[in-house]
Amino acid sequence: MMLKDKFGREIDYLRLAVIDRCNLRCTYCMPAEGLNWLSKNELMSNEEMLRICRIFTEMGVSKIRITGGEPFLRKGIMPFLNDLTQLNGLKNIAITTNGLNTFKNIQKLKNLGIKSINLSLDSLDREKVFPNNKA
Repeated sequence: MMLKDKFGREIDYLRLAVIDRCNLRCTYCMPAEGLNWLSKNELMSNEEMLRICRIFTEMGVSKIRITGGEPFLRKGIMPFLNDLTQLNGLKNIAITTNGLNTFKNIQKLKNLGIKSINLSLDSLDREKVFPNNKA
């Protein structure tokens, strides 16, 4: 059974936000008054996310993009990604990240066969990214 949109096009791609938190305070997605974060028990467990991904791959999804917030802030993200690579029919796992925690995971990602990382890089100007940071 292949998923199709209302125009009959096959859907082979799933975007999965694994966490709502981020380690940056970009003005376009983090208002000055802050946000109400989900509590840990309101987030799907790794097992629940894996089950959803398995169901979608059984329906023809062959690419899953992991996003957030910042995916590398999620506790247990690397074991989850390892489990994800084991799904039958899944050909591509991609990750969208701000890149701050990517370097320490790059070898693990390579070992898992993850070849696609999208960096959300909003500016090369340090002051625009970290306006109140003296570091």
